[in-house]
Parts: sequence; C-alpha cells; structure tokens
Amino acid sequence: MSGYQVDPVTVEVVTSGLAAGAREMGITMRQTSSSTIFNEGNDYSCGMFNAQTELVSHGEFLPIHLGSLPYSVNYSIDEVGAGQFRPGDSIILNDPFRGGSHLPDVTMVTPIFYEGQLIGWGANRAHHLDVGGTVPGSFYAQARENYQEGLRIPPVRLIKEGEIDEEIMQMILANVRLPENMRSDLLSQVSANLTARRRLIELVERYGLETVEQCMAIEMNNSERRVRAAIAGWPDGDYYAEDSMDNDGITDVPRTVRVTVKVRGDGVVVDFTGTDPQVEGPLNSVLGYTASGVYMTIQAATDPTIPPNGGCYRPVEIIAPKGTIVNPVFPAACTGGNEIVSVIHNAVYRALAEIPRDIPNPVRLMAADQGSSNNLFLSGFGEDGERFVLYEYPEGGWGGAEGRDGQSAIYSIVGNTWNLPVEAIEMRYPLRIDRYELRQDSGGPGEWRGGLSVRRDYRLLAPTGELSILGNRVRVPPYGLFGGHHGAPARYRIDAGTPDERPAAPEFGAKKSMVPLVRDQVVNQETAGGGGYGDPLDRDPAAVARDVEYEYISRRSAFKDYGVVLDSEGAPDQEGTDARRETLRENRR
Repeated sequence: MSGYQVDPVTVEVVTSGLAAGAREMGITMRQTSSSTIFNEGNDYSCGMFNAQTELVSHGEFLPIHLGSLPYSVNYSIDEVGAGQFRPGDSIILNDPFRGGSHLPDVTMVTPIFYEGQLIGWGANRAHHLDVGGTVPGSFYAQARENYQEGLRIPPVRLIKEGEIDEEIMQMILANVRLPENMRSDLLSQVSANLTARRRLIELVERYGLETVEQCMAIEMNNSERRVRAAIAGWPDGDYYAEDSMDNDGITDVPRTVRVTVKVRGDGVVVDFTGTDPQVEGPLNSVLGYTASGVYMTIQAATDPTIPPNGGCYRPVEIIAPKGTIVNPVFPAACTGGNEIVSVIHNAVYRALAEIPRDIPNPVRLMAADQGSSNNLFLSGFGEDGERFVLYEYPEGGWGGAEGRDGQSAIYSIVGNTWNLPVEAIEMRYPLRIDRYELRQDSGGPGEWRGGLSVRRDYRLLAPTGELSILGNRVRVPPYGLFGGHHGAPARYRIDAGTPDERPAAPEFGAKKSMVPLVRDQVVNQETAGGGGYGDPLDRDPAAVARDVEYEYISRRSAFKDYGVVLDSEGAPDQEGTDARRETLRENRR
C-alpha cells in the first residue's frame, strides 16, 4: 500500500481508538477473571494486530509479554493453517518453544473477520496461578527439562466458531491444581479478544477498512521513523557489556549474558554471541522472551513517548545463538526465563552506557533495576480443606538516572504489574502480612540514588504449607553506573529476627522448591534495590540529609557512602562534610 490519503486528524482518532480498544481488552480481563494475579496483580497483556500480524497497538501492559506476543500470533497461524480460521475461533497456546514465554503464561489468539474478510487479530497473554507440573504455582526451581514445569499446550482451537471445545478444556483443567480458577480466567481471556474484535469492527464500520488499514500503517511507520531518528544520533560503534544471574538452581555458579550493541546508521544489531550455554536448571530465556528484553530497552533508551507498536521493532536486529541461555533448545527448562529477561535488559542498558554522553541527544539511561521478578509461592490447604496458591512478585528499586533518583517499590521495567494489596491477600488466603515496608539503605548510593526495595513478611495461618521461590540478585547485586554503587542484594529467610531464623534457600540463595512450613512460621522476602548513578560524593548534602530524615538511608550510610556529616539536628555540617569527602577521595587514589 503506498500513497496514503488519510489526514493527520483521522490518523490520530483511529490510532487512539485502537489504543483505547487494547486498554479495554485489559479492563475486560480484569473485571471478568477470578484469580488475584489477574484482577489485582494485572499480570497480563493485550494487543491488536493487523491482518499481516504486525502489532499495531497495545495498552500500558507488560513489555516482557508484548515483545514476544507477535511470535505467538505467527506460530498460531503457521500451525493451525492460515486458511483454517473461521469467525468465532480462538487459539490457545503456552508452549515456550512455539512463541510463548514460560508455561504459566497462556496466550489467546483470535482472528477478526469483517464481511468474510480477515482484517486483524486480537491477542493476549496472561499468567495463570498454576498450570500443573512438579510444584504448586508451576515454578520448579530444580527443573531440568520443560516436561517438569507444567502442561505444555501447542496452538489449538479452544473456541471453534464461538463454541468452547469442552474436550480440550477438560484436558487442560484435569492437569492443573486450580481448575475452577483456570476455566474462569481462560474465558476472561476469550472475552478480552472479543472486545478487540468489537472495537476494531466499529472503527472499520465508521471509517472504512482501507482508511483503518492506512492509519495502522502510518502509525507504525511514524514510530519506526522516530526510533530510527533517535538511533541515528548515536555514534556508530560496537558497545559491549555483560551481566550475570546468580546461578541456575542446579549448580551455584553465576551464568553470564554477554551482549554487543552494534550501532550502524539508524539501526542497531544486538548480538548475544559469547553468552553462556543454556543451563541445566530453569533459568533459560526462549527467543521471544529475549526479543522482549531487547525491544523494551531500546524503546526506553530512545524515546518512551514514541507510540509503541511493531514499527518500533523494525530498526532492531537480534542475534541470539542457539543453545545459549538467551535461545535454548527444547526441552530446556525455562520457567525462570523471566529472570533472564531482567539480566538481558540490564546487560543491554549497560552496553548502551558505553555510548559517549557528550552528544546532542544522549541515550536515556538508568543504572540496574532490581533485576528479578522475585517469584514467591505460598501454597497448601486451608482449614476448610480447599487448596490455595499465592503467587507474589514484590517490587524492588529502579536504578538512578541523570537528574533523578531511582523509583522505589516499583516493579522492574519488564512489567507494569501491580502489587497484591495486603487486604486482598488476607481476605482470600490463610496468611497474614506482618510487615510491608521500604528497606532502608537498599538503594545504591550515587549522585542520583538508586530506588529502595521492599521487605514483606508472610505469616502462615493454615496448619501446614509449602514455600517455593525462584529469584535472582542474591549473589549478583544490581550494578551502578558512572561511579554509582550497586543496590542492596535480595534476601529470603524464614522466621527472621527470631532464634529460629534460617535462610529459605541456603544452597542457591533465591531458588528452592517445596520448603515445608507450619502454622505461624513467617516467610521474609527482601527484594533488591536499584543501582546508584554517578559518584555519591557529588550528591547534594541537603538531599542526603532529606533521605536520612525520611529514613531512606541511615546516618551511617550518609557518613560512610556519601561523606556527609550531619549535626545533632540532622542538618549537613558543610565544613565537616567537605573534610570527610576529601578524605574519602584521597583514599581512592
């Protein structure tokens, strides 16, 4: 299609309508689902695609899902057959090696027809509380192959011309621990795609199919142009960095993502050659996941105001060698691939930090964020004999950036999920939240401080239960940039602060499955803080004093890390501070 004839106002109205439709898909899912991970945590993503399977619009959902969602749409078409779709069909899949991410993320793909013609696709991906496998919650920290991690669903039609295929539905529900929740949540995904269908058809009926298609193409082309313009301002060159995960849950050895960002004109090649081979444990990132980690970082580093769609991906080429932790070969275990995506995006950010800063439009950077989804599961049976599974992924800190401190108590940039409110947990589970607070001194010291992480303590009220965790950043903390210090590492304990205190995962720090619990035991989770940005000795002493007043940092850290001397009232002593900072600088030489 060439020679677009659509005026800018119409383009804006139509593309805004598409974005509103994608957001409404998410609202539909939240309002019609059963599980807290859907209707409180918002761990789902929705997108609208054109007939050629390009992502034309999505709402403010999870970047970790959105970059890989087109892979699922294309696998669905390839495996079901492009000519086999009928109005009212919906395809279900979760196979990581067929465009998925990890098994708990279930994708629903729905063709959209208008007057017999295929005009687009609605697709969404949502994390389910349990999809079977070895442990409740389907995050088995010691998994060695994908078969142990849960039910794997290839692209199949769950809905056929508007009718549920009950045989397929019953096969799925027979393999999960919370079948009633699963059925309700799956149907909420179907409903979300029906919302996409309704909104796209409304636009076509109002403006005509050709106009809507042209608006889609114009919007994607505009996004591509803006991303390319930003990249064109970066000096050509090869920029290298690496970052590591703690271990793979099988062997306590760090595993490293190595990346070279090659800037060439108005495009980039993100090359993972040299990255460690795929691991035996579940810490492998399938290709779609890896693409998400790359795309989200490039979009954030160029201009986050650019409308997000498939056009943003066109200037980016990814090289991910087969058989590595960023592109494993089946049947590699990969439930913890979301942990590797955090390592990927932080490694790419670190490589972009090698680009000179003295250019008109420098790369938008931040130091490492918390770098983990902090996956924690508490499960068991309540007094009524009903099984419960709580999935938690508490917030951490973002890294500092030029001119601003890192955000505190916020999810990693891989996702826009929300925390589960204390009230919702205590109403729906036999648990009590004894403590939920910011961690003092967890943000990495810097001229611009890293964001603070959180501590959350869960008391079991059921007779017995189990704890499973699959996280990161206990051994390898989030890095700082340009002289900033690393953020505080994560920590997991049982009965913290009592004579019975012990590490929850003594062997691997943040990877352990089926830890037995009894009534009144307390699980303590402390997430990692963000890295600092710039030399902490350059931080405004008044900002340090304010942080001490708010209890973000301790007086000890103010003196030790920032070289700030405070008087008895908490105000900076300028003379004492100057002397202390000079001593610290001398000690560095």
